[in-house]
This record gives sequence, structure tokens and C-alpha cells, in this order.
Amino acid sequence: MEETDWLSAHVFYQGDQDHLLVHAVLPLVSELPVAGWFFLRYWDGGPHVRLRVLPAPGADAAGLSAAIEARFTGYFSSHPSTPLMRAEEYAETAELLARWESIRPAFAELQPNDSLAFVPYRREHHRYGHGAAIEAVERHFTDSSELALRLLGSGASDGQRSTAALAMLMLAWLTCEPDPARLLSWISHESRQYGAQPWPEPDLGDQRDTAVAIARRMAAMAAAGSRLGGSGTLIEWARSIRALRDVLRTESAKGSLLPPGSGWEGPGGIVSGDASVLTIIDICAHLACNRLGVTLPGEIAVRRLAGDALAALADDRS
Repeated sequence: MEETDWLSAHVFYQGDQDHLLVHAVLPLVSELPVAGWFFLRYWDGGPHVRLRVLPAPGADAAGLSAAIEARFTGYFSSHPSTPLMRAEEYAETAELLARWESIRPAFAELQPNDSLAFVPYRREHHRYGHGAAIEAVERHFTDSSELALRLLGSGASDGQRSTAALAMLMLAWLTCEPDPARLLSWISHESRQYGAQPWPEPDLGDQRDTAVAIARRMAAMAAAGSRLGGSGTLIEWARSIRALRDVLRTESAKGSLLPPGSGWEGPGGIVSGDASVLTIIDICAHLACNRLGVTLPGEIAVRRLAGDALAALADDRS
């Protein structure tokens, strides 16, 4: 499949994005004839949700676009949001985040609130490769989006989302590298792109013991591999990560994929000097945090806890 096969809608909405996702996006993708779909939250042009939809074979792309536009137009009418971000605030925030991510924003100005824009989907080949590799990543994005919406639909609290993010992050890491000491050696302790951390240091609270207990459970789940049975969010996450890892390793061994040298840009991201597919998996774990609505400072806190928990696992084995 080609990137041009995908439909891409940017839904600019400064209200409750969780409600938008659960009550507009989920019913929409459940009803439409799609072969795949995923979403993420983003800032470029103002707070919005990016929805990517792959029409099923034989589906009318123009008809799908019309259905997407009608659904969100109706949602904006029934659930109008109050604009909270001013143009000056957007300009300042966009400059900071663009430097953080080392990108050039697509939108120089704040876009109208409660609006929809169809923007061509551009695959990030520098991150995810080409061919079978990026198609496997996109399949995982569908899994990740479905699992995130399951949690959002259950009314998960901020604390429950952070706990889920912590478990998913460590399970992703340990599925690729079971040695906690080696993982620790690959974790960055500063923002690689921006330099100084642009957010206040998060308060981790007294959660280390809980994080260590979660890490031990995730290590056992990762070690079970294909023997892991049953269902549930973390079990399905483990299967999706394992399937993605296997494709990426195959493509890397064939010379068809050169993984990036680093994963997520912030502190606690993976920096690997051996072109390990773990860097791609780390980015995917970051995007799971994004889909769950975990803020960037919140993800920094989660990753610091994950590092502390890995250190405890390493001590267990020494």
C-alpha cells in the first residue's frame, strides 16, 4: 500500500479530546469500511486529533471523506468547544515544541477552533523505514489506537492512564531487550533535541515500589513470549509489540531497514548505538502515551519511574 491510499483528517478541537475520541472517532471507524486506522494528538496549528484512515479494498475514498467531514461537523455543532489558546500563546508554544522535536511547523498560525482539515498523510520513513517495516508500524498503530480508546472509554483516571503507560512502556522495552542492565545503559537522561528540559521537573511521588512491582510483572510477560495466553489490554499490547518487533528485525537483518539511532526525543528515551529496532519500539511506546492523553511532563515522570524500576530489576539479577 502507498501513503496516498490513506485519508488524513486533522480535527482542531480545544475541548475534551477524550470525549471526541470516544464519541466521534470510535463510532466512525467502527461504521466505515476501513482496512486500518489510527489517531494521535498533536499541537501543530493548535490542539487537534489526527485521524488516519485506510479505506478497505473497493471502498469509495471520496465517500469516506464525506462521511468523516459530516461526522465531525455534526460533533462540532452538538459539542462546541471554547477556544482557550490565543494566537500569541500558540506562537510561543509552537516555537518551543518545534525546537523540541527539531521540525518546522506546517502551520505558522493558530487554526480555527472546531474545524476540520484534510492534510495529506506523510509517512515518517526516517523513523519507520519503508515497505514491510512501515506497514507493520501502521498495523501496530491501529492496535495501539484501539487499546487506548478501550481505556479512554472505560473512564480511566489520569493515575490509571499513567500506570497503564508505565506498564506498556516497560513491556515494550523488555520485549526487545530482556536484560534490564543493558536497557538502563541505553536510556537518555536529557532532552537530546532541545537541550534543557522545557517543562518543570515532574513530581514522581512515592511510586517506586509500585513501579518495581509492575516491572517484575512486565518482565515475566515479556519472557513468556508467544506462550502468553488470554486477553486484556496488556496481553494484546504484548502481542502487537512482539509482532512488530519480529517484522522489524526481519527487515533489519535483510538490510531493508536502518532503525534510527534514538527513540523518543525527551529524557528517558532510548539511545542505542547498534541500530537496534528498540528505538522504533520506544517511539511507538511514546505514541501510546500520547493516545492515552498522558502529557509530556507526565511521560517524563513515567519514564523516570521506569528507569528506577529497571535498576531494581538489574539489582535482582546481580
